[in-house]
Amino acid sequence: MSTDTVAIISAIAALLSAIGGGVACIAAFRSATHAKATFDSAQLAEKRLVLRQLSVTAHEIVIEVDRIKWVALGLKVSYQTLFTFAGQLGSSRQQLYQQEIEVKLQEAERLLKIAAPFATFQDKLLNGPLEEITSREILVSQTAMQVRALLAKLEEEQRTIETQNQTHRERTLRR
Repeated sequence: MSTDTVAIISAIAALLSAIGGGVACIAAFRSATHAKATFDSAQLAEKRLVLRQLSVTAHEIVIEVDRIKWVALGLKVSYQTLFTFAGQLGSSRQQLYQQEIEVKLQEAERLLKIAAPFATFQDKLLNGPLEEITSREILVSQTAMQVRALLAKLEEEQRTIETQNQTHRERTLRR
C-alpha cells in the first residue's frame, strides 16, 4: 500500500470517527434533555402529592378547631352545671375554669392561623422548591398533632366534669 492510500484510509477513518462522535453527542444531548424532562415531571408530580397532603392536613385542622369550639362550649355548660350543683355559681373558681377554657380556645385559634392558608390547594407553591413545600407540610402536620392533643384534653376534661355532674344528679334524685 502506498503512503497516499494509507493517508486516504486514515482520513476516511478519522472522518467516520468524527461523524460517529457527532452522532454520539447528539444522542447524548437528546438523552440528557429527555432525562431532565423526566426529572422535572417527576418532581412536579411529587410537589403535587406533597401539596395535596398539605391541603388535606390543613383542612383537617380547620375541622378539628371547629370541634374544639363545640367541646369548649359544652365544657363551659358542664362547669356551669357543676358549680350550680355545688352552690358556687359565679365563684372565682368557676371564673378560673372559664378563663382556662378561653386560653385553650385562643391556642386553637393560633394553630388555626398557621394552617388556614393551606386549607385550599396552593398552586403558586408549585413554582417553589420541593424542600419549601415539604417544610410547610411538616409544620402543618405538627400543628395538626397539637390540635388533636388539645381536642383530646378538652374532651377528657368534659368527660370528667360530666361524670361529676352525673353523680350530683343521681344524689339529687335520691333525696
